Amino acid sequence: MSLSSERLFDKAEADALLPILVELIRGLQEAVGSDAAAEGRERLAHAGRSNGSPEAAASVFQAAAEVQAVLDEIDEMGVILRDIPTGLCDFPAVRAGRPVYLCWRLGEDEVGWWHPRDAGVAGRVPL
Repeated sequence: MSLSSERLFDKAEADALLPILVELIRGLQEAVGSDAAAEGRERLAHAGRSNGSPEAAASVFQAAAEVQAVLDEIDEMGVILRDIPTGLCDFPAVRAGRPVYLCWRLGEDEVGWWHPRDAGVAGRVPL
């Protein structure tokens, strides 16, 4: 996505999205780590070894579709979810005339970090 067509955030706009992001990411973490998801993956693996089970495939594909819908919702907000287990998110922004990411991780009270677009989370700097 080019800089001219992506949503750019300031800190207040990014902070305003945190309550909904917390809810969405926690739901993703539950869905991805749930017993039902693990059972579905096992059933699908078994179905593949035994020439198929439409029921197992359907349950796994339904769960995957639900996860994808949440990922799409986050993407449509303009937020980049980098890591589901840690809830790491980037918010496209401009700082001192340069394209950067504002950075937040699940468990942090506010968006308090930024990094250059080519640095990744290791390059996080406090705002």
